[in-house]
Formats: sequence, C-alpha cells, structure tokens
Amino acid sequence: MGYRATGLSLAVCCLLLSVFASNEEHEYCDKIYRINGNSVDFPCESTKNIYYSTQRYIPRNVMPVRCQYDHHRALLALPRLKTGVPVTLGQIDLNKPNCYAHIKPFPCWAYQEEGNCNSLQSVIDIFTDVKHILWALDSGITNFLEQPIKRCPPKVYAFNLNNDKTLKTIDLSEVVKSTSRLQYLVTDYDENGRPFVYVSDGDGALIVIDVQGNKIFRVVLPRAISAGCGDSDVLYLILISKPKGQSLVIFSYLCGQKVYSIKSEHLRSGKGSSAIVEMGTKRKHSVLLGHNGGNGVVLRYRGEAKLYIWDTEQPYRECNFVLVQNADECRLSTHVCVGKNEHLLSLSSNLGDFLNNTSGVGGASTRLKYVCKECDDDCY
Repeated sequence: MGYRATGLSLAVCCLLLSVFASNEEHEYCDKIYRINGNSVDFPCESTKNIYYSTQRYIPRNVMPVRCQYDHHRALLALPRLKTGVPVTLGQIDLNKPNCYAHIKPFPCWAYQEEGNCNSLQSVIDIFTDVKHILWALDSGITNFLEQPIKRCPPKVYAFNLNNDKTLKTIDLSEVVKSTSRLQYLVTDYDENGRPFVYVSDGDGALIVIDVQGNKIFRVVLPRAISAGCGDSDVLYLILISKPKGQSLVIFSYLCGQKVYSIKSEHLRSGKGSSAIVEMGTKRKHSVLLGHNGGNGVVLRYRGEAKLYIWDTEQPYRECNFVLVQNADECRLSTHVCVGKNEHLLSLSSNLGDFLNNTSGVGGASTRLKYVCKECDDDCY
C-alpha cells in the first residue's frame, strides 16, 4: 500500500526542514576569517625584517579587495594601491576560521617581486572558471593611490588550481591606451570549449581575449553608457554562465544611470552597440559585487552595507531585489563569491578608513565570511 502524507506529517516535515536549514545556515554564519595587514605570512623572520626595514612591508597599506573560493582555501587579490604591499596575490586557509588568517603568497614568493616584469605587480581582480583555472588581472601599476608607477605592461595570468602551475600569460599592451583603467575580468567558454576572457576598461570599452586564437581586441561602448560619470568611475563586469555558449555579460558604471547586458557570443564576434541590451534604470548608485552561481547578481547600494540578489531573468528594478544580508555597520563588501556548498562568501572591510588613511597600524579591518540574513557586527 502506498504512503499518503497527512496534513500533520507534512507540517512536521516542514518544521524539520526549517530546523535543518537553520542549523546549516548557523554553521556557516559562525565562520569568520579575520584579515589585516599584520596577517602576511613571511617565509622566515629575517625576510620579514628585511621587508620592514626597506619599507617593502607597511602593514597598514595591505588591503584585500577580491576573493575566490577553492575548496580548503580562498584566493585573495591585494592590489598595490600604496607602498609596502609584499603580496599582491595571496591565499588563506579556510580550515581555520574565527582567528586571524595568515596570507600566504600565491603561487609562491617568486611571483610577488615588485619591479620584476616576470612577476605579478598589482593584481586588481581574480576569477575562477568552470575548469578550475584562476585568472588574474594585473594592472602593472603600483602605488595607485599615492604616486602611481607603471612598473610593467598590464597582463592576464592563468593558473591551474589543481597544481598551482602557470598556464598562460597574456600581455595586454596592444589594446590598452594611456587613458585606460582596467578593472574587472571574467572568463567564459564558447560552444567548442574555447576560453575567452573579458576585461572592463573604465575608459569606455570591453576588452575581448581569444586565448587559444591569440587575438585581443576592444569593443567600444556607446558614450551614453557612461553619461554622468567621471574619469575615475568604476565599470563593473559580471558573468552569468549559461550552457551552449549563451552566457550573459552584465556591466554598468558605478555612477551610470542604467544596467546593461550583452551575450558573450556577440562580444566574441566584436559586436557593440547593436547587441547591447538595457536591463533597467538605477534609483541609486549600485555596486555589483558578484554572482550567486546561477542567474543572480549580488549587489549593494553605494555607501550602504545591506546585500541584495537581483534575478537577472527579471528587469533591473528594486521589486526584483531580495535582501540576503542586513547591514554590517562596520564594513562594506568589496566582493562576493560562491563558497562551500554554493553558500555565498563576502569579503568586506572598513574601506572608507583605508582610503582616508584613518585605519590603524594594522591597516584595514577585513572579514571574509558567509552571507547570512542576520549579520552580527564584528567591529574589532
């Protein structure tokens, strides 16, 4: 005889499911990884002392801004916005939550040498693709917030996360201009499995890199997209992955009035204005932080800490935003990535203090933690 659920048994099932879900969320919400400038893990004390004495290590100037999850670890982009940042691409151990994380260089110390064009200079964004490859965008410019120094050409690096070996280095010199402001990158694969990298240039273009074909070109954006924006505005770039080469690239300027999208297949063919789709008008300036592994884009409003998910199957409107984390009064998120079991990880810090030089000797107070609806302040 078949089983037929009664109203009571259904109620009990629902209650148990809600308890299990609550317990699972609580498990993730309790995990906090604290990071500051004193977290850099040097190979030995004498090396650390040399970096200190030569001003190559100034803890208050270390600032992680991007993250990517990789099983037991998180990869961090630490751009050299000021002097004294010894590691520009790092990693932390996620098996040790609730204490100060140790930032180790990725893939090794030899890759961190400032002024050596065979090494990383200033990693400003990172992206892990579906084939477990980490792509890193290196601006080649150090001390950006103080006195910018162009150390080396801008490049894109590809690392195999299975063995941390370098797969590819791509020089972007031929497509950047003197006014270029490289900011974000994403990687997609066409229907034949060929990788393509897209880079946002705040100077009004999306750069397309055909990795296997060794081709690089610029797709110039219509001027209307940057209307009302200044020369230092940010051009956000988010990839919504879809099968059969139908992925969607979403982009918007911080101070721009609208959010736009373009199919990746159109970008690969060099199409611009004719292929761009308007997704909605902003009521307030919004910061696009990442995606949720599906159709959702995670965002917050400028200067505000609450996190929302926008379902990109729907127009960009507030009625299509879902609140996923209440305000953390101490910090603002700079990036969100997909973590363990598809739970979202948020990298946040007291960014304003860092920019205004009012943070302590340990630099910005940064937290990497899972996104939870009820967010407890952690102000120390």
